[in-house]
This record gives sequence, structure tokens and C-alpha cells, in this order.
Amino acid sequence: MKIYAYYLPQYHEIPENDEWWGKGFTEWRNVKAAIPLYKGHHQPRIPYHENYYNLLDKNTVEWQTSLMKKYHVDGLVYYHYYFRGKLLLDKPAKNLLKWKDIDQKFFFCWANHPWIRSWEGKKETIMPLDYGKEEDWEKHFRYLLQFFKDIRYEKKDNKPLFCIFKSEFTEKNRMFTYFNKRCKEEGFDGIYLIETFSGEISLDSFLQNLWPETNKVVFREPAIQTFAWKNYNHSYYARGKRKLLNILRNHNIYRKPAIYDGNKLMKQKINCYKKNELEIPCVWFEWDNTPRHKQRGYVITPYDKGLFRIFMDCISEKEYLFINAWNEWAEGMMLEPTKKDGCKYLEWIREWRNGNENRSVGI
Repeated sequence: MKIYAYYLPQYHEIPENDEWWGKGFTEWRNVKAAIPLYKGHHQPRIPYHENYYNLLDKNTVEWQTSLMKKYHVDGLVYYHYYFRGKLLLDKPAKNLLKWKDIDQKFFFCWANHPWIRSWEGKKETIMPLDYGKEEDWEKHFRYLLQFFKDIRYEKKDNKPLFCIFKSEFTEKNRMFTYFNKRCKEEGFDGIYLIETFSGEISLDSFLQNLWPETNKVVFREPAIQTFAWKNYNHSYYARGKRKLLNILRNHNIYRKPAIYDGNKLMKQKINCYKKNELEIPCVWFEWDNTPRHKQRGYVITPYDKGLFRIFMDCISEKEYLFINAWNEWAEGMMLEPTKKDGCKYLEWIREWRNGNENRSVGI
């Protein structure tokens, strides 16, 4: 199994964020400003040794890569922000391309959605997304090709992996048919497309509308489990109460965020898991996006190590596992070490992998 973790390149300054959020903005601003919203709420989350790093610092990338290797995380899934020729937060990937001496495996997940100002409870599009036409796709492909050709970029069957965050857009089939053709012209056997299901439409509709040559799908977590829990495990009364509390939160009347029991969500995931050749499994450890959204966010409490091991045993024959996430600090979802827990979840991964390898050779 190859374990890849989603990677947020938001930890460096860019002019656009300066304009939209204030001079010097990075994700660390939200992380540092977080406050506890209820008794026992663990905020703010503090990095181990207060390592509020800058991703443009080569030492940071070397440290992250060393940490990955030490704890048996195979690579990172870099979020790729591309808006019809406009790139955002692209410098970490460009630097990695330049720093050939850093042996970090990676590939892209295109975060193909508009940027919306919603952290203050508003809805304002600040960076729209337009997929364009074939000449735009060629420009996008030419940008991607320099990464595809890098030996560290993950490939399967001589096809570069490429994940898309949003699967539902009208240009998808034509765009990826074009990308597939261009990959073959450049010496690959096509593109290895991974489509993401987040529960926003029905699963049947999602599967029916896959690109005909899509290789895999990933069910994004914890979105799938929280969606299932809210919609299938509660009475009409409970759902009505939840809607009322959300209205009160939006008006700053009720200040406690929604809280989900991580053990219950993980047990639900294990009980519902069915082997499917098309699926790349995805796992999370905990969640807290109140640094971004305050009471309008939600919290998922940490689940027990035993449940992680049970789930990993269920999927042990899979070729890939995606973890959400390596460094989503403002969503309380990170493998990187914290002041409170150290390398807790990295230790879980290493322990499982070591134990699984021992079992496989009969030790």
C-alpha cells in the first residue's frame, strides 16, 4: 500500500491573500487566532516547538520529507489551484520541481472550485473558475507536463496520477479526453484520473457521470461520514433541532459548534465498508474547522487507535490510501506534530505498517 496525504500549500504569503485577507496573511493567522468555544475545546492548536513554518523555506520541505519517510508516509497530494491560466499558491510545487535533491513523492489534486469568502459567514466569490476551451486546456496541460515528467511525480501503469476535487462540470469528459491524448503524445500511456465524491449529489448520479476512462474514485472524508450520520442516523426532530441551531449560529446567537463523536463515525465507516475495485479509501483522524468558521464550523472528536487498526486491516490489500490531511491546521486535521500530541497519528501509521509487514512475512 502507498499512503499519500493531502497537502495544503497555504503557508506562505501571496499578493492575492494580502488583498483579500490583509497584509501578511497565511493559514497560520487563523490557527493562531483560534479560541475555545466550549468547555474542553482544544484551541488553539500549536505546532510542536511552535514551528509556524514558511513553505518557501527549503529547510521546511526537507523536514517534512524526512518526517514522511521516518513514519512511512509515501507521498503528498498537493492541492493545485488553477483558474484558466491563473495560478495561486503554486510556489511550493514549483520549488519542489527545482529542488531535485529532495526525494519527495507527490502528485496533484486540482482544487477545481471557485474561491469564496465565507470565513466571516458571507458568500462572495473572490476567484471564479472558468474551464475554458481546448486552447485553455492545452495551456493547463503544458504547465502540468513539467511535473508529470518529474521522476518523483506518482505514476501508475505509465500514467501520471491526477485527482479532481469537483467531479461535476460539463467540460469534464472533453477536457480529460484531451489531456489523455496529450499524455500519450508525450510518451505516457494516458492520464490516471481520480474523481472525488463528497456526498453533494447522489452516489448513483456521481458514478453514472464519471469520465468513461476514469481510473479510480475517492470518497472524501470526513465529509462522507458526517453527511451519512446527519441524514441517516437521526429522527426528524433531531434534524429540525440541528437546522435551528445552525440558524442561531449564523446569527451569532448560539456560539457552540456542532460536535460529532469520532468513534461513532469511524465505527459507521467500518461497518459500511465494502470492497470495491474502483475506490481508493480515504481516512481522517479528527477535525475542527472553527479556526476558520468559528461556531459555524464543526468538530469531530478523535477516535481510538483500535478503530484505525481495524479499518486499516479491512483495506490492507488496497494499492493506495489517501489521508486527509498532512497539514490542514485550520481544520484540525494534520499529521504534522503538535505541542499537545506530538507525532501521535504518524506513530499510528508506522505501527500499523510495521505490524502489517511483520504479519505478511509470518513474523
